Amino acid sequence: MKAAVYDNPGPPTVLKYAEVPDPVCGPQDVLIAVEAISIEGGDLINRRSTQQRSRWIVGYAAAGTIVAVGDEVRDRTVGDRVAAFDMQGSHAESWAVPAARTWLVPDRLGMAEAAVLPISFGTAYHCVTTKGRLQEGETVLIQAAAGGVGLAAVQLARGAGANVIAVARESVRQARLSGLGASHVIDRLENDVVEESDG
Repeated sequence: MKAAVYDNPGPPTVLKYAEVPDPVCGPQDVLIAVEAISIEGGDLINRRSTQQRSRWIVGYAAAGTIVAVGDEVRDRTVGDRVAAFDMQGSHAESWAVPAARTWLVPDRLGMAEAAVLPISFGTAYHCVTTKGRLQEGETVLIQAAAGGVGLAAVQLARGAGANVIAVARESVRQARLSGLGASHVIDRLENDVVEESDG
C-alpha cells in the first residue's frame, strides 16, 4: 500500500509517498480503508524532531470504512464508518488500529469532518470535563478559541451549561464563536483579557 512516511526527522522535504507493507489486523484491532486524514500539531512536531528507529508512517487521526475485524472485537463490524486515533499510521491507504480507539461516524457526517474529531474533541473533553470538571453555571475562559481544540471546548463548555468567554482574533472567527455559544468574545490584541474577563 501507499503511505506518507519519513526515515529521519526534519523539514517537510523528509516526507515521502512510498510503498509500505500492508498493516496486520491484530485480535483487538480493526483494519480501516482510510478515506480522510487529519494533520495534527503532533504530526508536525514528530516530523521535525523525533528520531524514529525505522520508517515512520505519519499520522494520528483518520476516518474510513472498516474492512476487517480482529477475532476479539465484538462492537465493530465490517462496513462500519469510523473515525480513529492512534500514535502513528493514519496517513496511509489502510490502517490497523485498536477497536477501542475508534468511534462510529453517523451517516450525516462526512469523512473529512469525522477525521478531525478524535483529537480536537478528545483533547477538549479531557481539558474541560475530565480535568476541568466544569459544572453548569460556572464560567470558563478559553484561549485560542478559534482553533480546532478551542472550537470543541466552546461547544462542550456551552453544552455543560457554563458561561463561556472565548479569546480570538478577527470578526469572522468571533462571530463563529458567538454562534457556537460563547457569551463573550475577547480580541487579545485590542483588549486586556484579564480586565475584560473580570468585567
